[in-house]
Amino acid sequence: MLDNWLLYSFIVAAIAIGWWLGRRDRNKASEAAGSEYYQGLNYLLNEESDRAISTFVDNLEVNADTLETHLALGGLLRRRGELDKAVVVHENILSQAKLPKGDMQNVQLELARDYMLAGLLDRAEALCVKLSQEPDTGETTSVRRESLKITLQIYEQEKEWRQAIEVAKLLVMADESYEKAISHYYCELAEEQLNAADLEAARESLREAIGHDVNNPRTSLVRGRIDVSEGYYDNAIAALMRIRDQDPVFVPESLETLEEVYRHRSKEEFQEYLESCLDVTPSISIVLTLAKSIREESGDEAVAKFIAEHLKKNPTIRGLTQLIDLHIDNTRGIARENLAILRSFAEALVADKPAYRCQSCGFDGKRMRWQCPVCRDWASIKPIFGLEGE
Repeated sequence: MLDNWLLYSFIVAAIAIGWWLGRRDRNKASEAAGSEYYQGLNYLLNEESDRAISTFVDNLEVNADTLETHLALGGLLRRRGELDKAVVVHENILSQAKLPKGDMQNVQLELARDYMLAGLLDRAEALCVKLSQEPDTGETTSVRRESLKITLQIYEQEKEWRQAIEVAKLLVMADESYEKAISHYYCELAEEQLNAADLEAARESLREAIGHDVNNPRTSLVRGRIDVSEGYYDNAIAALMRIRDQDPVFVPESLETLEEVYRHRSKEEFQEYLESCLDVTPSISIVLTLAKSIREESGDEAVAKFIAEHLKKNPTIRGLTQLIDLHIDNTRGIARENLAILRSFAEALVADKPAYRCQSCGFDGKRMRWQCPVCRDWASIKPIFGLEGE
């Protein structure tokens, strides 16, 4: 859909330039240029991009009147994934154009985007750093901000979290939404430091993360992991239980650690917490965790009744599979075979289904990610609820 829109935009711009070529001095040179111009447009429509680029670069002078056509061509090629050709178009503009400084900076931004998508991160970074250091005259504000945004994407790809923090702190002055990203950058640092057993540094990074977004549930998950690693189990419980109030859909992400902590603690307290979570989010992961405790205390019949009651209100295939498992051990003959077939069928229904979905762009996958790999938004990926999910 977007490809079609870009092609349409290019054609509109192209027709306008063609009209301009036809209206200016009607001499043989201009008529030849107009002819070559339409030939280039025909090449593009026939997806002969190499010949189209050659024709436009050789015959369509870059000036204030034709700049938009060149930019539209470069943008279209980039969108199609022909990054090397987009680079040729944008580098050609920079090599020959005598344009206002603002226009030249916008072309440099487009070239930086080409480089970034092509994986030439060093070149993209060098261009953007140069643009971001331009004096802020009002006219350059937009260019500086866009260059900072591209630089931030580069540092995210390279997992250079400290540099990302520095850039995001410049952007957050005009856009508070970057506070969320900064919080996650510090969480990324904290997790790296925790994995390296540098617990003091991890706690310091975590304090910074909380300072930028106190409602970030990831901070509580990381805090719980740090406390468990140091044996501060009560602190870990308090941190992990805070997720229910920050964003209850992330409670399932904490259950494995909580189960580990509560092995040597009051099961009753744990059950009460899980029941309170079910009041705010009907997650099958919470139900199945609670079911383990009920089974230990009251047996299969009680837990089967508990799961069945939940499924009446919030049916899920995962819950149905667990219910079948509880009954299959106590069944013999053809009934057992039928239950086994039903279980296999239920498992097949969800085998290839995603468990998480981005609330911003719709990307889905089977594992939890804190940053969407498509739209790059932070904390937008959440568990999918419904028959095939939670």
